[in-house]
Amino acid sequence: MQQSQRQVVRILIGSAVVAVAAISAGIASIISNTALGIVAIILGAGALAVSLVALVESRSHKPQEQTVTANIDGSSQESADSVALRHLELLTRGGPRPLVDPDTSLPDDRYFELALEGRVAAARRHLWPVTLVMLRLTLDPTAANDPAVRKDAFARFSLLLQGTMRESDVLCRLDADTFALMLDDTAEEGGVWSAERVQAEASKQHPAITKLVAGISSYPSHGLDAPKVLEAARYALARATQNDAGRGLGSVEVARAEH
Repeated sequence: MQQSQRQVVRILIGSAVVAVAAISAGIASIISNTALGIVAIILGAGALAVSLVALVESRSHKPQEQTVTANIDGSSQESADSVALRHLELLTRGGPRPLVDPDTSLPDDRYFELALEGRVAAARRHLWPVTLVMLRLTLDPTAANDPAVRKDAFARFSLLLQGTMRESDVLCRLDADTFALMLDDTAEEGGVWSAERVQAEASKQHPAITKLVAGISSYPSHGLDAPKVLEAARYALARATQNDAGRGLGSVEVARAEH
């Protein structure tokens, strides 16, 4: 029996005890020739009857409630097992290797997929948006062609991201030149503001970066699950990459409804 059921039963039993006491007091009053005795007996009998009926009904509902609870627990377990298998698949993909990119100390693409699924699931539970910002940067020829300089440039960009974004935001390196930001409780407008802020800081602090573009998508605006949100952000990033840099470091594109 659930705790709430126990509380209801205790209350009903207490009411029945009070009703019996009222009947007893009424009988004693009649014996003492007190006119209120009859009223006390009538009220006490009514309260006792209501308490007993309610107690029987509460106990009769127990099997049904237990069945419903069992069904809910079963479906939750199936969902948890599915998520666990998906996580195991991602973690073991590509053989045993760390989940952290060695050049930037940021989580890699496998962690990113796990985190995105978790953030979208949490957003669905809490009824808030979550925004994915994908960044692609281009280095000047000197940094791009020198492995040591290139590694240092990406490490410095990682520090720039960590100093610019919130502690609650998830930062990942997806491949050689692509990074991702996951922003909880943030709509696409907040993602645009974050991308432009990173561009502004990079233009001031990181002269080796010649182009920095962004593709942005949000749950639930551009997808109702993690794969759809990721697909929409990739399309937006592709459009941003194809655009000329123009003023500043590059384009910031928001996903379209069809993706």
